[in-house]
Parts: sequence; C-alpha cells; structure tokens
Amino acid sequence: MTHFLQETFSGFGYVVLGLGEMPTSAVTNFRSDWHKKYFDEQFHRVDPVFGFFADCRGRSGTRLVSKTEMETPLYEEARQYGADSNFISVSAIGGSQMVLGGVNHDLDMQQASEIHKTCQTAHKSILLGRVDELSDLQIDFLEMCEEGLIDKQIAGELGVSMSAVAQRKKAICSKIGVSNFRAALSLYSVRKWSGIVPIL
Repeated sequence: MTHFLQETFSGFGYVVLGLGEMPTSAVTNFRSDWHKKYFDEQFHRVDPVFGFFADCRGRSGTRLVSKTEMETPLYEEARQYGADSNFISVSAIGGSQMVLGGVNHDLDMQQASEIHKTCQTAHKSILLGRVDELSDLQIDFLEMCEEGLIDKQIAGELGVSMSAVAQRKKAICSKIGVSNFRAALSLYSVRKWSGIVPIL
C-alpha cells in the first residue's frame, strides 16, 4: 500500500479507526515535525479531511478539497510542510473506517474515484492482516461459526456459557478492529480462502 501511496501522492497520511475513536497519530510520509504539530495542536478538529470523515457518518466516500477550503489558515500552514492534502478518502468496513488525506493537485474527480477504490482495498488488507494476529483458540472459534454452528451449539461444544460465547465474539471484533461479528467472520473467511487457487 505504501508504494502505491508514494507513487500517487507527494504526501499522505491515514488512520484506521473504530466507531467513536478519535485519531492521535497517523501512518504518514509527512515531515515528523508537521505530524507532531498536527496532533499536538489538534488540527484534525478543523481539517476538512476529518470534517468529511464526520459527514460520511460511517459510510465510504471520497472528494477533493475545494479551493476555498485550501485558502484557510490551516492550509497556509500545512503548505509550508508540503502537507496541503487535497484528496480525501473514507473507507468503511464493518464499523472500521480508514481516513486518508493525500497531496496531488493534478487529480480530477474521476481519478479520485479510482484512487478511492484502491484505498478501500488497502483498508481491507489492513483488516485482513489483523486476522493473522488472532490466537489459535480464536481461529478455532471462527471455524465453528463459519461451519454454521449457532451460539448455543458453540457454547455446548466448548463447555462455556452463552455470555462467554458473546465475550469471545466481542474480543475477536476488538482485535480485528470492527464493531460487528458478521464483518469479523467475513474477513476471516476471505483470509482463509484467499490462498486457495481453483484447479482447472
């Protein structure tokens, strides 16, 4: 993903957030002094990038920052650091959101839409990578769910209470960074089957 971003933008920064989370740092190639200043001075509270993120209300979307927005004091300061992001992408998957701001002043909206699709793919890849961090017990639990066992059957198989099953689902969601178990199970299935190549 970083290679694609470096080819597409002279500068970029992104965060992956769960519902209700606020950013405190980002993955970025902006100068470290700008990164520190941006979060220390809470510029994300007035940045159109995070304004658009709030406007999306948990949905995906993309847009280019307007010329008027880029004439604000924030952008005058950001410009000195090469951090005057004009491209915004918000990707939403199962309650997880990736917010990306990038600097490429040659983009039109059609190009922005295509880049947004790549950002959504990158977001999914980040979440799929988190599936690899699950414990063996959590993988076994997901296997039972993928096989179609209902909570009562899983509780019986494991010899635990129904509330323990709910707690395990919640822990898996938390580790992957999604807010609903259906999304976690879907990501697990994609990760599990992604390496299988059909025999022709």
